[in-house]
Amino acid sequence: MSQVLSQEEIDALLGGLEEVTAEEAGGPAEPEGDVVPYDFVNFTRMTKIKLPAFDVINDQFNRGLRNTLSGILRLMVESAVVPPEVITFKEFLRRLPVPSNLHILKMEPFRGHVLLSVDSPLVFTVVEIFLGSTSFGQARIEGREFTSIEQRMIRRVVNALMADMERAWAPVHPVKFLYERSEINPQFAKIAADDDAVIISRFQLDMEEVSGAISICIPMLTLQPIKAKLQSAYQHEEAEDPVWRHRLLHNLRQAEVDVVVPLGAARLTGSELLDLSVGDIIQLDTPVDGTLVALVEDRPKLLGHPGIYRGQRAFKVAEFMREEEP
Repeated sequence: MSQVLSQEEIDALLGGLEEVTAEEAGGPAEPEGDVVPYDFVNFTRMTKIKLPAFDVINDQFNRGLRNTLSGILRLMVESAVVPPEVITFKEFLRRLPVPSNLHILKMEPFRGHVLLSVDSPLVFTVVEIFLGSTSFGQARIEGREFTSIEQRMIRRVVNALMADMERAWAPVHPVKFLYERSEINPQFAKIAADDDAVIISRFQLDMEEVSGAISICIPMLTLQPIKAKLQSAYQHEEAEDPVWRHRLLHNLRQAEVDVVVPLGAARLTGSELLDLSVGDIIQLDTPVDGTLVALVEDRPKLLGHPGIYRGQRAFKVAEFMREEEP
C-alpha cells in the first residue's frame, strides 16, 4: 500500500530540489581555510624546495667568483647572490635575449648538462678590459653577435669560473665540469625538455659603471641523485683566512708558559721533618742518571736529563711525551 504524501511534505521536497539547482548554477563553492587552487600547468612555479646545502654552494661560488674576476680584470668586482628559483626550462629560455652568451657544461659524474649564461654587458666589458680600454660600456650591444675573438676571451673567464664551481661543490659532493660548447641562440642550447623543472642560480655583478648577471641553470633531474644531500642542513667550513692564521700563529709563539722540571720527591715523617737541620741530605726517588719529566703548565710534556749549559742549570730534551687519551 503506497503512502500518500501530504502537501507540506511535497513542498519540502520541491524546496530541496530548488536549493540543489541553485548550488549547481552557482558553480563550486569557495575553498575554505588554507586550501588554495593547484596550478597543474605551472606547477614548478608553486614548488618551494628548500636546499640548504645548495645555498652554501652558491655562497662559496659567489666568494670565488668575486676574487677570480677581480684578479683577472684587475679591478674591484662586487657580486651578490640572488635567491635561487625553480622554474620550467622553457620559461628560462624565454628570459634570454638574442644573441646570448651561453656555455654548455657537462657536470660529471651526473647525467645531463649545465647552462651558464653571461649577460652581454659583462661580455663586452671583459673584452674591452682585455684589449686595454679605460672606458667601459661604450660598445654597442643591441642586435650584435659575438665575434670569435670575443668568444675566446670570455672562454678564458668561463674556464676560471668552472674551477670556482668545482671548489664550491667539493664540500657537498665532488663534481667535475667539462666544457662542451658555446651558443648565442637560446633555442640551440637545449639541455632539458621545455616542461622540465630547472633551478636557476643568479649572481649579480657590478664593476665600475657596468652591471650584469651570471646565471647557472641546472635541471632538477640532474641533481636528483644527491637531492638528500642538498636538502640536509649542511654546516660548511669557513674558508681559511691566511691573515688571521698568521696573526694567530704569531700570538701563540709570543705567549709565555711556565715550564717546571721536578728533580724528584721524597716522603718524610713528621719527626724526621722536625729533626732536619742545615746540611742534612734528603734522598730523592730519582736516580742520578734517571730521566726527568718537564711539566708545561702543570702538564707532563717532555722527557730529558739535567745538566749545565753556559754556566746555568739546564734541561736537555730527550723525548716528547704523547698525551694519553681520556
